[in-house]
Amino acid sequence: MHAELWPAFILHSRQFGEDKLILQLLLPEQGRVSAVVRKRQGKQRLALQPFQQFMLQLSGRTELKTVKSIDEAAAAFLFSGKVLYSGIYLNELVCRLWPDNLAAEQLFNVYQHSLQQLMLVQQGGAELEPCLREFEFALLTELGQPIDWQQDADGNPLNTALCYQWQHEQGFVAAANGFDAVHLINIGNGQWHSADTRRCAKQLSRQILAPLLGSKPLASRALFEGG
Repeated sequence: MHAELWPAFILHSRQFGEDKLILQLLLPEQGRVSAVVRKRQGKQRLALQPFQQFMLQLSGRTELKTVKSIDEAAAAFLFSGKVLYSGIYLNELVCRLWPDNLAAEQLFNVYQHSLQQLMLVQQGGAELEPCLREFEFALLTELGQPIDWQQDADGNPLNTALCYQWQHEQGFVAAANGFDAVHLINIGNGQWHSADTRRCAKQLSRQILAPLLGSKPLASRALFEGG
């Protein structure tokens, strides 16, 4: 019986010996997987790059799998500048936050959609900030931390005359200072026209992601600051 072919994206790669790479992969059923692959030479050479879907076969019983075969399934998304840094940021979030070998069917779809949105940004047909925030909040949902954009921690509808603070494992709690409910509702409805709404979303996502990411800085964030 032939080994099954799986769709996959490469999140990260590093050299392993003279002719091999260790890949961090995202697959729908297996989730985030580490696998070693031998680099092809000559005419069989294949660019093992991120932001491109591959079809591959995996083998192995340990946590580090072996790529038995790998082929391109679609053309790579060619990003540059801040869009490239954003793609690297998405990859780094998944590598840092998604548990090993946890099925990721919905996350795989969200990730693929986000790459398509980044391509629209690259082409001037969409804005960058909403794409990043929507991925962050979707990732949090898949990690079991969904955000209720309509109700506070007590189950009451958000009051547009009030501000709210985010409380971990509770939700939004009314406060004298905090996030304006109007912007929270906008985020939930995917209405990104207001610069204040986008600013609110960025501040909130950073607050929620911070304890999950820990003290180690994001390498991709340094790219933004350096660029």
